[in-house]
Amino acid sequence: MHEEKIFSKIERYSVKFSITFFLIVMVLSWSCGQSNAPDPIQEIAPEKKTADTKTPPEELPEITIRNVTENPVTYKIKPSSDESDPQEKTIKVGEVHHYPSREDLHVFFPRENLWIRYTLERGKPFSFRMDENNELELYIGSHGREDAADLAPYVPTPLEVAETMLQMAGVNEKDVVYDIGCGDGRIVVMAAKRYGARGVGIELDPERLKEARLNAQKAGVEELVEFRREDATKSDYSEATVVTMYLLPESNELLRPILEAQLKDGARVVSHNYDIIGWKNRETGYQTVEIWNGEEHSIYLYKK
Repeated sequence: MHEEKIFSKIERYSVKFSITFFLIVMVLSWSCGQSNAPDPIQEIAPEKKTADTKTPPEELPEITIRNVTENPVTYKIKPSSDESDPQEKTIKVGEVHHYPSREDLHVFFPRENLWIRYTLERGKPFSFRMDENNELELYIGSHGREDAADLAPYVPTPLEVAETMLQMAGVNEKDVVYDIGCGDGRIVVMAAKRYGARGVGIELDPERLKEARLNAQKAGVEELVEFRREDATKSDYSEATVVTMYLLPESNELLRPILEAQLKDGARVVSHNYDIIGWKNRETGYQTVEIWNGEEHSIYLYKK
């Protein structure tokens, strides 16, 4: 009886020991298995930079200045926060100066006996041109590219003016309307939507081209119009029966021999606000349009 009690205790201790040993083995096995697995919430240390690791240079917004006059222009320029004297520069005819900058710039240029000061917004293009009084002026430009002409800054043609331009040209479904510097595409979209004409917009600014294609999509005329990103002085106008444009006088003069050489007889050219020098004998119509704010716009019609 005493021996039975002893063996009974031994069996209980054996069972307890077996259970304890089993649990210890399971815990150790689990721990060993987990030791090689990554901690899911552990942050990975950033890669250490070595001497060979290069940080890409910061891209600064660029101010460009172009000379569209017939003579070199001397001007002075400095950062807007700089209290020192500005640097003097001379820009040749057709040249473009580039100024990457973190801030706006002050530019000074001579007019008669005075130095005119303007503040140039960073990231914007500008052009020296002659104004209506043949005085030197600095205007906002359309781009700062050296491989393409800057014909005019982007100023949308009012819809009332665009409609009158198409009416004066007598646009119909047989026409192919080219708009030079098409901006948001409003003229070629209107020609396609109202008259069923085909349209081609020439534009350099990619943002304007996105707007133009979106406007064509909204109007449901995508199959009738196309928009090309190209220099208007290098475009092919041979298929155009109507050309519309809202440019500056010197740009009209620059494009005149190109249109004379490429357009077929009978093609019409409609110019907003500025006539085409040298085409007085081709002028077949003139009209003014007063828009909602009382501003008066001129429209010139020519025929090849």
